[in-house]
Amino acid sequence: MERFCLIANPTSKSGNAAAYLDRVKQLLDAQGASYELRETQHPGHATELAKAAVDEGFDVIVAVGGDGTLRETALSVAHTDRVLGLLPCGTGNDYARAVGIPTDPDAGVEILLHGQNKVVDAGDANGKLFFNIAGFGFDVDVLDYTEYYKPKCKSGDAAYRRGCLKAVLGLKLRKTTLTFPDGTIERNVLMAAAGVGTHFGSGMNVLPESDMSDGLLDVCIAHDVGRLKLLYLLPRFIKGKHVGLKCITYRKATEVSVVCDPPSRIELDGERMDGTPVTFRVLPGALTIRAPKTN
Repeated sequence: MERFCLIANPTSKSGNAAAYLDRVKQLLDAQGASYELRETQHPGHATELAKAAVDEGFDVIVAVGGDGTLRETALSVAHTDRVLGLLPCGTGNDYARAVGIPTDPDAGVEILLHGQNKVVDAGDANGKLFFNIAGFGFDVDVLDYTEYYKPKCKSGDAAYRRGCLKAVLGLKLRKTTLTFPDGTIERNVLMAAAGVGTHFGSGMNVLPESDMSDGLLDVCIAHDVGRLKLLYLLPRFIKGKHVGLKCITYRKATEVSVVCDPPSRIELDGERMDGTPVTFRVLPGALTIRAPKTN
């Protein structure tokens, strides 16, 4: 029988994860599953708990929370023989969208117990791991403004909407050189994203052609865009209908190096950190996840 270690963030979705977690425990108990629940107490704690779970021999280490909990947990599960599970109950749940795991706890537990293991890629940005999408430019500006508005808003979604509006009004383009293995391009870049997943920013389908197991990064670059054009683009980004537009460069590559002026911080799976210059690289087969069964 598999042993599951559930690493739960009790503050996910503004603290509304308690009811979700209660339902998860009810379902696991009804199935007779062997599991332990460990709750995070501070940023970075999920990484510590996951490392301990790996060392203790748990078969599946399960992130119960949002994209932040997922990334912290995956940091300790990557490059091991353990499996990463995901029960998404955060605000964005973008990695879950890429994998195909719904936010309904009943469906999530069904996949956790009866799904299949899938080997997927990860990414590296100047020596730091990411598992979904990394980026710079507009998306980081949005995150910065979202953090500013969070204390002033009733929900994370409301803060994100205000952050998007503020970033549009304060639009920045950066003169950017992007170097791929087969050549270099220069653009006045609004934003660029590189990753193995499909969605970021709470449901924006920025890398719609991504395959999590093809050993390549998908890279999307939005360039030469003003405010009006951005307002035209945003709904197309949400639906994944932007590929092929004149202001979009979309590539697949094993790596891309970026230098831009002015410099930009980067975000890795929604976590902001020191930025450009940066090299994004794919790490083929870095992680095994519990995914839905395919026909």
